[in-house]
Amino acid sequence: MATATPYHTKDDLSAWERVKKAFANDWEQTKADFGSDTARDMDQDVDDTVKQMTGSDDAFENREQAFRFGHTANRRYTSTYPSWNDDLDSKLRKEYEGDYDADRRHIRHAYEYDYGS
Repeated sequence: MATATPYHTKDDLSAWERVKKAFANDWEQTKADFGSDTARDMDQDVDDTVKQMTGSDDAFENREQAFRFGHTANRRYTSTYPSWNDDLDSKLRKEYEGDYDADRRHIRHAYEYDYGS
């Protein structure tokens, strides 16, 4: 569902840039957390680089929209929704401009990520 104003403010995007690298570095472990049988720990090698360069389905760049949305949702709603729940899930489903069902697990991962704040 399209929103009348941009979802991400300049502050949101600035904060996103600061954590984006952490998400990219964390991606291999994230795949393992999601049940991938082929994911490795953060000991990245040439195979990981090639996957990212070729834009394979599991490349971080293909999930960035979902991670960015979850990060912004965390900044906006964590005081109201300190834990993921059905009300938050419903709210985010209405606000997301992509395929929510396909991206939900990545959105949730970014929402629940420990940003060390």
